[in-house]
Amino acid sequence: MDVTIGDLIRFNEFLDSTIDPKNLDEEFITLRQVELEGISKNSDVKHFPLIALSYAKLMELTVLLAGKYADNCRTTDFGDLVVNPRHIDVCILNTRLITEDYGIAESIPRWFKTQVHECTGSQYSEDLGRMVVDPSLLSHFLERGLLLRIVKKERHTRLSDQFRDCIPYDAQSAFSKEIAEFIPAAHNPVKELDLDDRIGKGLDVAPWLARNTVLNIVKNTLKTDLMNVLREVMSADYLTTINQKFEKAHNSLAYVNMGRKNFANFPYDEEVPLTEWTEINRTLCHFNLDGYGMIQSELDKSLSNPCYKSPFLNRLLYSVPKAQDTNDQRHHVKFQHHLTNHRCHSELAI
Repeated sequence: MDVTIGDLIRFNEFLDSTIDPKNLDEEFITLRQVELEGISKNSDVKHFPLIALSYAKLMELTVLLAGKYADNCRTTDFGDLVVNPRHIDVCILNTRLITEDYGIAESIPRWFKTQVHECTGSQYSEDLGRMVVDPSLLSHFLERGLLLRIVKKERHTRLSDQFRDCIPYDAQSAFSKEIAEFIPAAHNPVKELDLDDRIGKGLDVAPWLARNTVLNIVKNTLKTDLMNVLREVMSADYLTTINQKFEKAHNSLAYVNMGRKNFANFPYDEEVPLTEWTEINRTLCHFNLDGYGMIQSELDKSLSNPCYKSPFLNRLLYSVPKAQDTNDQRHHVKFQHHLTNHRCHSELAI
């Protein structure tokens, strides 16, 4: 048996045997996502339909979880699943060096992102003004001194709150150890941080963050990551159905949240009138594993019949030539984690 086929079968059997809708959470799906990435990383193009359907099963679990969170007004958990990236880095710029050595006085964060874009080329993208770049590609900018430090954002903490204590009046104690690893000894980290007196007094740090930092999304939401994989390999009808379910989950969350202004545990409060349950049942998600089972059925058909073409997959997936150079294969089917990252070279002019 083909190694990849064997790994995929074992992956899906384990997934089927361990999912528990009552205890399903983001961590469980994320762990399975990492496992599937490992299997698909070096897979042959002929396996892409099977890999795509396996990813679709993870998407079905994500939709199920989104509906569960929405129906129970678990706002933070819902936001983590579909809105709040799992890992964001705060890139602290060396604004003093940039101003003195490059003559940039205004819009330094925008200037820095332009340099990263020129260095990384097609591997650069943005999401709502935030960079989406492999962290390894930023080491070049640390070595050049354009970055002082990269700090992981605390997922459920406002940036202004997280950095209120990280940027105290005694900047030396907060940054000197990390800066010393990247900045020559002749540099003065206190001066390079260009701190306001206001910030030292614990006041609003937002102006400093806007002037001295750039955000980089290292790991996006589970929903976004899976959608990025499925966008080019699943049919338009299937993707439309998935988007409609997420939209329903958004609407359910807003509905339940509004209802809790009158009932503490709406809609599950005993005081909620029975006459409202028709509307409640129409608005809540009540998602189940039917979609998951449907995709599993397609996977079973594909495994038992190599000539079977699932209607849930993009037809172009079946038209990819079977004998190609690996890089050419990846050009046709862009599973994001297959793409090779190229590091910036120190000799590149900035």
